[in-house]
Formats: sequence, C-alpha cells, structure tokens
Amino acid sequence: MAKRTFIIDCDTGTDDAIAIIAALYSPEIELAAITSVNGNVSHQHTSQNNLNLMEYLGADIMVARGAEKPLFLRAPHYGNTHGQTGLGDIVLPTATTSDFAKKNAIEVIRRKADELKGELELLVIGPMTNIAIALSLYPDIAEKIKHIWFMGGAVKGGNVSTTAEFNIWVDPVAARLVLASGIPCTMVGLDVTELAILNHQDAKILRSMGTKAAVLTADILDYMFRRNENGGEDAMMHDALALAAALCPQCLVYKDYFVDVECMDSYTVGHTAVDLRNTLGRQPNVKVAVDIHVDLFKEWLIGCIGNSRTL
Repeated sequence: MAKRTFIIDCDTGTDDAIAIIAALYSPEIELAAITSVNGNVSHQHTSQNNLNLMEYLGADIMVARGAEKPLFLRAPHYGNTHGQTGLGDIVLPTATTSDFAKKNAIEVIRRKADELKGELELLVIGPMTNIAIALSLYPDIAEKIKHIWFMGGAVKGGNVSTTAEFNIWVDPVAARLVLASGIPCTMVGLDVTELAILNHQDAKILRSMGTKAAVLTADILDYMFRRNENGGEDAMMHDALALAAALCPQCLVYKDYFVDVECMDSYTVGHTAVDLRNTLGRQPNVKVAVDIHVDLFKEWLIGCIGNSRTL
C-alpha cells in the first residue's frame, strides 16, 4: 500500500516532539517536511528544535522555517509549560551537518501541494499562521491539500482563557481563514487531548526499548512528570493525538459540526465556536473529536515509537 505524504507544521515543544517522533516511525506515512511556526516558544527555538531533533535521530527530512509572528496582533505570550527553549530541560546537540531548507515553510507547503496534486496531508500542531499565509498567497492550494488534521480548539472551555485553547488563541485570524478555506479538516481539541495522558509505566516501557527515539521520549515524559509535580500540566499527548486521528482513527469518536473562530471579543478571542445544535444552519466544515479510547491510543503511540527498534 502506498504511503500517505504529510507535512508537519509545528511550534515544537515537548508534546510536539513526541508527535514528530511517532510520525517519523509510523510505517503508513512519509514525511515530506517539518515546518516551524511561532507558538509554544519563539520561532528561533521551535525551528532549531526541529533541526536538532532530525539530526539527532538521523532522519533525512526537510526542515523549513516559517512565520515568526502571528497574523493576530498579540503581545509576547510565552509561558513556562515547555521550558525556555521548548523541550523542557532536555538539551539536544546542536545540528552541525544539516541546515534549514532554502525555501520558507509557505513555499515548501505550496510546492509539495502542487507536486502531489491533491494527495498532501497536513498535521498542524501549532498556530495555523503558515497555512493561512499559504492560502492567502496561493488560494488555489486549497484544492490541492487532501486533509488538515489539527490539534487546537475545544468544544467546551479553554486552557489559556476561559474559552480558548492555546494554538487557536495565539492566531485566531489564521485559524478562521483555514477553517473557512474548504479544505477537509479534523479538529482534535482539549475535550479529548486532556484525557490522553501517559504515565510512569508508559515511560518505563519506552525507556526499556533502548533506542534514541524511545529514550528521548521517556526523557521528555520525565520532564512532564516533574512539571506536573510542581503544579504544571500533566503528560498530555495533545499533538500525538492529532496524529492518531489521521493514522489510528478508531482511537477517537467524531461528530461533524460547523466551526468558526472568534477573532474580536476581548474575553472570547480564540474561542472555537462549535455549532452543536446547528442553530446557524450552516453546513459542517470540521470533523470534531468528541471522545477518546485512551488505552487504544496509548498502545498505538508506544507501538509507533517502538518501530524505531527495527530501523
């Protein structure tokens, strides 16, 4: 069976890195590129994290730099969830033999969409700035992208405000543009990602595999456990769950809804307005994950990373 081609667009923090590792060793897909965006930490860190990660794992994957600022005017918003540079307290060797692609993320996405003629899929696990810019500059690529699988939003509640999830909150203008583009989208939001939590036993299994990829994942999890002990977020696999939506759809339960993004109100900006009762009478534009089979997800994720033993 032919592999599916993906670009991962990300603001590489801790859980982004785990999603990238899982994708790298997933037999069903081929990674065409990893593109970076401002988000969890500043773009200088997210982009360098991607380059360092690929060289550390010996992966010959194109790494392209993307948007350094969101389309939505926002003051500095970086917290300490992912540490100062995005990977918690893990320090990867600085890449020395590889470099960033000459073309920026927007051009990489456009060229690959043209090349694959409707078969390119995007895993978007950070703010949607790069995708929105690409659609604004080259609107015809909307017909050439097969599907966008994104981590972001929530049916109910938020994690950065009372109503908004971080990735959408950082750049709600970009998210609104993408969701209105007509590209088929699957939304994996906080309603399910906050239930996708790995534990110490999962980390122990991964560490016992002994590969660079598995041990690095266990190291990241150990940072997450310490973070949680100090009052921070648990080891939630937000971004890896978005990858699971694409590759292990039975991990989740979905419903089709019309979804829009609030871009104006100061209290609700970044809120994903999910029309649960079809009060707007609009056609659904997003497949929304509403429930999760946690054990199946964990088995799938550990299995993907475990494939690094055979490569």
